Amino acid sequence: MEAGQPLKKPPGYGGPATPSPLQPGRPTMPPPSYYKPMPRKRKNYRPFTCRRCCCWCLCIFLFILILFAVAGGIFYLWFQPRSPIFRFRPIEINRFNITKQPGSDTARLDSQAVIRVEVKNPNNKLRIYYGNTAVTLTADQDTELGSAAVAAFVQPTNNVTMLKFATKVENGGIDVTVADALAARVQSKTVVITAAVKTKVGIGVGKLKLGMLAVNVNCGDVSLKQLNDAHASPKCTFTTLRW
Repeated sequence: MEAGQPLKKPPGYGGPATPSPLQPGRPTMPPPSYYKPMPRKRKNYRPFTCRRCCCWCLCIFLFILILFAVAGGIFYLWFQPRSPIFRFRPIEINRFNITKQPGSDTARLDSQAVIRVEVKNPNNKLRIYYGNTAVTLTADQDTELGSAAVAAFVQPTNNVTMLKFATKVENGGIDVTVADALAARVQSKTVVITAAVKTKVGIGVGKLKLGMLAVNVNCGDVSLKQLNDAHASPKCTFTTLRW
């Protein structure tokens, strides 16, 4: 090769290297508008964790519900609980006086009565607990003849208990026209007598005490003559308790 003659390019030579677009000092092109970066996956991400938790809670609740249903069925089949039976027994009206005041439309009522309500526990394996028991005596469904109460008590199995209430009204106000008709009906024993009993009832198994539900019992709606009949024993009805 002669001096001063330029060197030939070797095969495959493409010229000076093109600088990289990421080379410092040169501007970079922004990404296209349609370009969206892929979201990064969070570590330990569990999309069904809440659903699994809810399913487990529901299964546990259903299991407890079924368990209680089975236990209640076994309890009912073994003990066969029955509600107490209330019967209205003859009453005694020891005093019934009406005093009229001249020129007044209101008379004064004084009365004393003794009410008896028979309570039977028909269960062979269950005791029955009663809360404080109150009774209100009514004549012809609109004239109150007093109220009374007895303390709470426990009734053994297969037991019959007689509850005795002494009611009275002193100087009670009553319409004159009603007083005359009521006095005549009491004298003839055609007056309709009603006793409303309110108490609480629970059951006992061994040392365990269950319940204490509020109970309203309606006794009567019969005439005084029918009630005091030796062969009569009207059965009272429950209005709130269903066993």
